[in-house]
Order: sequence, then C-alpha cells, then structure tokens
Amino acid sequence: MKKYLKIAVSVTLLGVLLYKINWNKMYGHINVSDLPLISFVLIIFVFQFPISAYRWKKSLEIHELNFPFLSLQKILCMGFFINTFLPTSIGGDGYRALKTTPGTGDKSRGVSAILLERILGFLVLIFLGLIGAIVILRKYPTPAIKMYILGVFLFGIFVFLGKILLKKKTFGRFLNGTRWMNIIDVIQCNLQYIKNDRRKLLQVVGYSIAFQLLAITAIHLLFMVVGVETGFADCAFIAAFAGIATVLPISINGIGVVEGSLVFSALQVGIVYDQAVIVALMFRILTVPLTLTCGLIYLYEVARS
Repeated sequence: MKKYLKIAVSVTLLGVLLYKINWNKMYGHINVSDLPLISFVLIIFVFQFPISAYRWKKSLEIHELNFPFLSLQKILCMGFFINTFLPTSIGGDGYRALKTTPGTGDKSRGVSAILLERILGFLVLIFLGLIGAIVILRKYPTPAIKMYILGVFLFGIFVFLGKILLKKKTFGRFLNGTRWMNIIDVIQCNLQYIKNDRRKLLQVVGYSIAFQLLAITAIHLLFMVVGVETGFADCAFIAAFAGIATVLPISINGIGVVEGSLVFSALQVGIVYDQAVIVALMFRILTVPLTLTCGLIYLYEVARS
C-alpha cells in the first residue's frame, strides 16, 4: 500500500508540472546544436560513479573495512538500479550495507560507513547551497532564499547541540531501556572509528565536494541548453534545494518531488517555468541510460549467482 501511495505521489506531481507547461513554446527551448552540452552532462554523470565509489571505499576504510574498488563500483551501480527501478523495500543503500556487512567484529560498521558518506555528501551540498544563497540574496531577496539561509544556520546549531549532548551522554537520561542504550553505544563506537582517522575523513569530504560540484555543473550546463544564462551560485542554491527534497520519503526515488523542488527553486532566481521544467526532466531522463546499464550488471550478477 505504501509503495502504491508513493507511485501516486510521483505521478501526480509530474502531472502537475507537465500540465502547466506552455507546449507551443517548449520545443523552441532546445536546439540540435545543444547536443554536445547534453553529452557532456551525461559524461559528468558517468564520472560521478567512480567518485562515489572512492568516497564509499574511504568511508569503509575509516571503519576498518577493506574492499576492492571495482567490487564497490559494481555494488554501487547495482544499488543505483535497485533504487530507481525495483519495487523493493531494501533500497540501494540497504543493498550496499548487505554486501559490506563484516563477518566479524561490530556488524554496524558497514551501515555506519554508508551513513557517514551520505551525511557528509548532504552537508557539503547544503553548505555549497548556503554559499550560493548568500551570494544571490541581494539580487533575489525572495522569502524562500531567506528561509533557506535561516534554516541552514538553525540546522547547524541543532547539530552542534546534539553533538554536545551525545558526548555527555545526556540522551541516556531521557531514553530508558537497554535497547536505546545499546543504540547510543553503537553510535559512539562508530564515532570513535571516525575520530581515529581524520585523514581519510578529509578524503571523504574531498570526494563529496567533487561529486557535488559536478552535480551543480550539470545543472548549470542544462540551463545553458535551454538558453538560460544563470550563475554558478544560482545553480548551487537550486541543487541544494532539490537535494533536500531527496530526503523526503514520499515518492519513488524522489521522482516528482525532486523535479518540483528544482522548478520551485529555479523560479526564485528568475528562471522561466517552462525552461525550469525542461531542465528538471532532462536531469532525470539523462540518468536512464546509466540506470539501464547498471540494470544489465544487476541481472548478470543475479543470473550468475
């Protein structure tokens, strides 16, 4: 039932976006001469895969787990396919965690490694979006941009206070029961792994920055395809705003929600609705060839096992 509700949300949101398009003007926004730019965006998406794999590898090494890069690249690719097309409850990250669960020692390390690289990637995107929002605030003093800046600062304060409370084990006074205390112990144990290897932690941050800068560049190039002259700061804000939407578990792989948030944030920086919708749809469509390739790898592995 939950799965069908998510599908309904995705279809409804996409339907609303498409319904409001001026179809007579839409075809004039894309030119054949823009194909090299579109191809370059596809190349960017391809390069993001090894960056993600290296980031994951370093995160696993922080937790004293060593896996070959090619193995992680294959698992990451199959997880990407699962996230996009398969109606499964395990999800791509769940599949990755299953494949990297250690046979000995603390079995939560595989999950913690995924959480670490996911959280750092998200924080990097939010920070880049904050820089972009601050840069464009004077030109576009919209309530959404102001709320984004305020929200990021409040989130930073919340994280800082949570870190202090966790360090002092304050949560233990409010969370009664062995189960909650065991969870806190697991968190603190994995945090110790992270603290013990700051060099690899910085490498994970570096890979996250590279990944997100490529994502922002892809959005910037797609707006160029539809004839929009926008700044990199604008695209950083748009990417961050759309990235936040991926956290909302209300649709299948964020379909509809991400596109809607990308269009909404693009409108905040003066981009025309039709052009914003085209970019949102192209961003999604260009991932399909990569997803299908990962699907072939997944089917091959399933048939072989």
